[in-house]
Amino acid sequence: MADSTEAVIDRLNDLPVFFVAGLPRSGTTWLQQMLNAHPQVLCLGESHFMNDMVPELYQVLWNYTKQRAKGQRTWAPGVVGPQPVHMGPVFRMAFAALAAANLGDKNLETLVTIGEKNPDNLFHAERVWRVYPDARMVHIIRDPRDGAVSGFARFRPRLPEEMTREQYVDAYSKDWASRIATARVASAGRAYMEIRYEELHADTFGRAGEIFRFIGVSDDTADVALATDASSFERLSGGRKQGEKDATSHYRRGEVGGWRDELTEEEVRMAERNAGEMMTSLGYELSSDGPGSSVAQASS
Repeated sequence: MADSTEAVIDRLNDLPVFFVAGLPRSGTTWLQQMLNAHPQVLCLGESHFMNDMVPELYQVLWNYTKQRAKGQRTWAPGVVGPQPVHMGPVFRMAFAALAAANLGDKNLETLVTIGEKNPDNLFHAERVWRVYPDARMVHIIRDPRDGAVSGFARFRPRLPEEMTREQYVDAYSKDWASRIATARVASAGRAYMEIRYEELHADTFGRAGEIFRFIGVSDDTADVALATDASSFERLSGGRKQGEKDATSHYRRGEVGGWRDELTEEEVRMAERNAGEMMTSLGYELSSDGPGSSVAQASS
């Protein structure tokens, strides 16, 4: 007999959790697909759990608490509504219910951990650990020059019509440096892993194994191969090879260093002026003479 919905939610609620974070166009979707292809992992796409569901649930619970404090519609001994300290279990059960709704064809019995990918998890890192003190976070970081190029191409229809690419590069690179710094402060003493997109690109199999070990699942050759093959650029893009660009696709180009072909000298200088210190700390080489004078080297 199939497990009841309640039993499935209870089982999922008992599993450890992880969250994937990173700026838009940093490889978060690629990483989510890779993780979700592992037989022991359920990794949800962008549910916006931390920035949408948790605040809304909090507001519902807090409104109830305020009503009880006023004794509304109460003519006999009443109750005290839940305080913030009591709300964590509600949030965690809601996440388990969300996971159950998106379980798909995953084998519940083989799952070891569940997670969710959302670039905004980076912005809400403190909330992640308030709700899940033991949660693991995987932060994927990409060269902001490549991220800005990809972001402007992908999100252009949503951006203000008057916004130029130069303005987008300016905003993206500032946000890139700020969010990494903020995440590092919030993650002090927590289970936090940074992985560079370029590292994952250069040694997908090896780096994937490290990530799987970090979240507590098998890094057996067969499991890593299954996950990395299922999330290859060719599969995700519908058959294109890396470097074959489709500006309309979420999986646009699949290459490292494409900024050298696309950014102007002024855009490169702007990105490096805004984020250069953080870039250097992460091993990204800066260009002193404009595009083509340096290559972001992947760490080994």
